[in-house]
Amino acid sequence: MSYDWKSTPCEFEVINDVYWDNWGRSVQVFQKGEICRGELWPDGTVSAESTICEGIRDMVDTNCIVVRKSEAI
Repeated sequence: MSYDWKSTPCEFEVINDVYWDNWGRSVQVFQKGEICRGELWPDGTVSAESTICEGIRDMVDTNCIVVRKSEAI
């Protein structure tokens, strides 16, 4: 299976608080109930910049979000 590894903009709702590992310490990066913008990748993963920690971008746990809109064809 091959992918065209270009992301597409998406909008997602945070259904559970999201935490990222920061050198062994869990840091909250999204809060339940937020509607956020991110990038949807061909394998179904989503990356986004934290709404709590400005300038920090990583993959978002897809068990904690629901993708609402995507500009994917």
